[in-house]
Parts: sequence; C-alpha cells; structure tokens
Amino acid sequence: MKTILGLWAHPDDEVFVSGGFMAEAARRGDRVVCAHMTRGEAGLYYRSHSEPQTLGRIRQDELQASLAHLGVTEQRFLDYADGCLSQVPRAEAVGRIHQTLADVRPDVIVTFGADGFTGHPDHKALSSWVTSAVRLWNRPRARLYHAVVPKHWNECFVPRLNEFNFFWPDHPIYVGHSDVTVTLDDDVLEAKVRAIREHASQMLPLFDSYGEKFMRAVAATEHFQRGPRPAFTSRVRHDLQSR
Repeated sequence: MKTILGLWAHPDDEVFVSGGFMAEAARRGDRVVCAHMTRGEAGLYYRSHSEPQTLGRIRQDELQASLAHLGVTEQRFLDYADGCLSQVPRAEAVGRIHQTLADVRPDVIVTFGADGFTGHPDHKALSSWVTSAVRLWNRPRARLYHAVVPKHWNECFVPRLNEFNFFWPDHPIYVGHSDVTVTLDDDVLEAKVRAIREHASQMLPLFDSYGEKFMRAVAATEHFQRGPRPAFTSRVRHDLQSR
C-alpha cells in the first residue's frame, strides 16, 4: 500500500486535475490524503459574490461530499485566507507543509506546477512552497508530480472554459508531454464526474453551460509531470533557518 498526498489551494482543485488519480489509488487500497491551504471562501457562489464565512462552510461541505465519491476519507485544512497566499510568510508556509509531509509520510505528492495550472496566484505560491518543503523533507524515494495542461486542450477545452475566466492571462502554459497520463475507465470517470458535480457552487454553471458530454471529456484524462528533485539548496536552508 502506498500513501498519496494531494496539496491544493482550494476545494475543487483536487478533483478537477486529479480526481481519477485519487479514485484509482483508493480502489487499489492506497491511502489517499488531501490537504487544502484555504476553504475557498473568496470564490463565487453560482457566479455571484457571497459572504466569505458562509461560502467557506458551503465549500467545505461540498468537498467532503465530493471526496466520498472518490473513496477519499482523509482531508485537512491549513486554514489560510483564500486569495491571499502570496502574502503568507514563505518560511511559515513551507514549515507547515513540511510538517504535513512529516505527519502523512507520503510516497507520492501531487500538486500544481510552477504555472499553477490555471495561473491563479494562490496555485503558484503553493507550488513553490511544496517544492521547498519536499526538498526540506529530503526523502529521495518520495515522488512529486505536477498537474499540467496538455497541448490538445488548446483546441478542445480552453476557449470554452475561458468564457468563465477559468484561466488567468497568459495561461495555461501547455506541455508537450506528460510523464504520467491517467485515462479513466467508465466507472472511475463516472465517480469523478459525480465528485465534480458535488462542488455545485463552482461547477454547476459549467455543467449548465456546456453540458454533461463536454464536462466528461474534460474529466476523462489527467496529465502529470515529474517534479524536480534538486539537492538541498541554500533557499531551502534559509527556509529552515527562518522557521
């Protein structure tokens, strides 16, 4: 049995880019843990603004229901403010992620790449912190994977998703190859689509606008590149000394 840890900025990040990966792992009997930096309270509620505390509770409930479809039972929040991760002291964030790694002891870590997948600043900040925390943890056998956007999305999905401002300016950054491509079988795809639907406050407008067929096509494959495994660097040493 392996242990897989997903590190994400907001509820729904995890299912959109790695729901099938998690579901397949859970069905194999692997331990799957999700950690979220925020509760997503700065997002929209069915495309309208909402009171942050209320929306945070709603998105927490949506997340629990979503993960249940994937067979994931372990989840934790680090409770930073949504939309403000770039303002968090780097050493503090790296230290807390490092502590999560030490507690969970994953064999595989999954998160965003440096581009943040969509370009969201919270995603980019998290990716940088995770890279430093993994270096600090210094477990050579642990593998870090970044969720990436494949080139074929340029024609198939990105223009339509951007009708909802899904990607930030100058994003996505497409990759020419994936180290790991997960192609979901019918049962896993069905579970993932149900899990995506549970994030109704965020995802129902997409289903209403584009339909089930389009959303299933988006969900049907997941793409990951192996993250860096550099030596223990001066930047990491500074993070450690600053804790």
